[in-house]
Amino acid sequence: MNEREIFAYLEQDRPIRIDMIEALRRNTASVAFAEDGAVLLKTHAGYYLLAGDTEAACDRALGAITEKPRAIVAHGEAARKAVGSRFPFLNGLDPCRQAYYPKTEPIPVPDVCEIRPFPLDEVPFLLSVYDPDGDAAHYEDAVKAGNVLAAYCDGTLAGFIGFHGDGSGGMLEVLPAFRRRGIGTALEIALHNLALSRGWTPYGQIRVDNEASLKLQESLGMVLSDPDGDVLYWMYETNED
Repeated sequence: MNEREIFAYLEQDRPIRIDMIEALRRNTASVAFAEDGAVLLKTHAGYYLLAGDTEAACDRALGAITEKPRAIVAHGEAARKAVGSRFPFLNGLDPCRQAYYPKTEPIPVPDVCEIRPFPLDEVPFLLSVYDPDGDAAHYEDAVKAGNVLAAYCDGTLAGFIGFHGDGSGGMLEVLPAFRRRGIGTALEIALHNLALSRGWTPYGQIRVDNEASLKLQESLGMVLSDPDGDVLYWMYETNED
């Protein structure tokens, strides 16, 4: 398959494959395998993205992996079953739905706080609140790249949001004292607008049981993948037996 054919295949189910489309558009992944019925991408971060029509097609794609994968994002049941059969040690499973913004016009941001780039000197605080065991250098690089936004109320840091390494929106955190003011919604809209300003399609992944976040995505005009057939699975190794 050539590049045009790969994009055409992924566009057949845009809601669930938007992360793969954006990874290729943003040059954050390369094609590891592609045939009519299955595409496998390897991200620059080292994990894989797999979509396929059948379990057999997905298994053929997985045959292109020559090292022990640390994580594979399986798009749909056929991909999930193929990964589970070929790499049973990837026993961690996070089912998610995807959401993407289908328009190119920015969304008005509610005037509930001041939103500006996250300050580099606050990275230790971000780690303490969001990811205590995280790599400080990773978040520092994200802040330096302008990939993290902060919300301030009367000069006090109230929350933050940013792009994950795969380009999806996330990292949303509103401090307890500032919740129920619409700050989370304002932050998410601001991040969508930042993505749009870069020529990106805003998208994110939401755990299937996070009803509050799913409703928020719908209220913002996001297109959600079908819960009955289009679930995305993060599959990774855990220490569980």
